[in-house]
Amino acid sequence: MSQEVLNQKACMSFAGKRVVIVPCPALGDVTVYLRLAWIFHCNGAHVSFFSSLLASAQNFFPWLHLAPDAGLRLQQLASDHDLVVSYVNWLHRTGEVVADVIAKPNIAYVTAKKLPSELGLDGREVRVADTFFPGASRPICLQSRSGWNMVQWVDQYAQTVFGLVCKEPIHVAISKPPCGASVKRVSIFPTTPEPKKNYSLSGFARLAIRLSRQGWEVDFICVPGEHEAIQASVGSFPVRSFSSIKLLMDHLATCKAVISNDSGGGHLGSLMGLHTFTITRKHAEFVWRPGFNPHNKVVRPLFSLKVMGRYVWRPFVPVRRIPAALAMLKVSS
Repeated sequence: MSQEVLNQKACMSFAGKRVVIVPCPALGDVTVYLRLAWIFHCNGAHVSFFSSLLASAQNFFPWLHLAPDAGLRLQQLASDHDLVVSYVNWLHRTGEVVADVIAKPNIAYVTAKKLPSELGLDGREVRVADTFFPGASRPICLQSRSGWNMVQWVDQYAQTVFGLVCKEPIHVAISKPPCGASVKRVSIFPTTPEPKKNYSLSGFARLAIRLSRQGWEVDFICVPGEHEAIQASVGSFPVRSFSSIKLLMDHLATCKAVISNDSGGGHLGSLMGLHTFTITRKHAEFVWRPGFNPHNKVVRPLFSLKVMGRYVWRPFVPVRRIPAALAMLKVSS
């Protein structure tokens, strides 16, 4: 990167600039894009965030303008704002002519790990006012084996592309519990959209029994279509579904910890400052682990076996570490 470009970034102020973030719709991704929105906000920008999933939770993010993504048009957003940072797949979701959208010079296209090569966008610059930012269109994560999580990669993206730094955690406006109240709830997210990522329901049920014996109030959280199957597997433990992210966040605000597979529930819990335990078949430093606070632990198999072309990993997950960690947490609370 040339000294001239570095000097431009040092001189460029985002104070008062109108910035739009259009995230990937999945819950885990939405929380990661929120980190980018927060960095721009901390550097003085007026930030809008288009997410139908998150729109109901406006009261948790008073520093951000939330709006649903239904009917959005990237060209119009680019015309009305100084900078748009968009998940690249929105190019094919708005009904606009892709070439016309790409012609807008102030839209940066990002994704988690790889931009579609046929679009020719990787490394493209964006222009904000009279300042050019080379490489603004790129994957957020450049090296998945680096040991960094996606929150760290967002920080790296903001700093290396736009020269922006923010050390503060995302502000989430959560009401404090009444004085003297004890938070004893642990919520478990036992499923993901990809079954191969899921730890066994029977294993989660046994884990819930252990935690209940320690005095924790344990419940399970799922989408409505999974409710019946999960309830059949976890016995008398409450199984909850929520019609909006606001209601889910209201519930998590009463929790001490979240246990999940590699899923959005862990990211949301981490964002809200909760202790999180992520069960994964991957390595302990996989890039999509929750990373919004220091209290996030990954529980992975001690080893796995390949049988008839498939990996057997669930029996070798040391889930006993979770009750042990939560017991220590309870003692220190």
